Amino acid sequence: MLRAYRVVAGVALGVAALLSLPSPVAASPPPDGSARAWGVWLSDGTAWLAAGPGDSPPDGSVVGWRFSVAPDGAAGEPPGGDLPSFEAVCGGDPAGSGHKRVVLAVDYGDAESDAHPGEQPPARVAPACVAGAENATTAQLLAAASRVRVDGSGGVTSVDGYPAAPARSGTALTPAPPPAGPPALLIAAGAAALALLAAGTAVATRRRRTKATPTR
Repeated sequence: MLRAYRVVAGVALGVAALLSLPSPVAASPPPDGSARAWGVWLSDGTAWLAAGPGDSPPDGSVVGWRFSVAPDGAAGEPPGGDLPSFEAVCGGDPAGSGHKRVVLAVDYGDAESDAHPGEQPPARVAPACVAGAENATTAQLLAAASRVRVDGSGGVTSVDGYPAAPARSGTALTPAPPPAGPPALLIAAGAAALALLAAGTAVATRRRRTKATPTR
């Protein structure tokens, strides 16, 4: 009788242990009204690190943007997939003077867990090599490759018309202008001055040679 009790008790404990194990649960859609936002990330070569739309990454950076649920003002989710490599996307050629090149990855988010009800996000695009001014921000680099709208604080609200509602508000963002060089008028004046100097030098040289030639 005691042995049978022990067997029953052991079975009961095993069942209880199995029931206590966590079971996989499918991701459920966020409740209506959940905050969603475009977030920007910078790669350190091993992981995505949260950044801001006003940050100015250096040449050779890998920049990622993703639209996702962002509860309580959090950074949301980083771009999915493998971390892009700058060398693989942009190659080894250096950027021009006053410019920089970065890898830009854009992820429109998951249709079930991130999208607004009734919206379907565009397909994720392959990372691209984007060039911009040396002081361009992450948002301006995004605007160099996509149609971007921002709110009053500079936060990105839509990319290429997604999501739809913010795409009808805010302000269109333009890429950072290239660094200003010397005015064209000064360049032309300098070239003309050099041409006159060269012509004067040639005339003076011919005169000296004429004077030095003996008359017969």
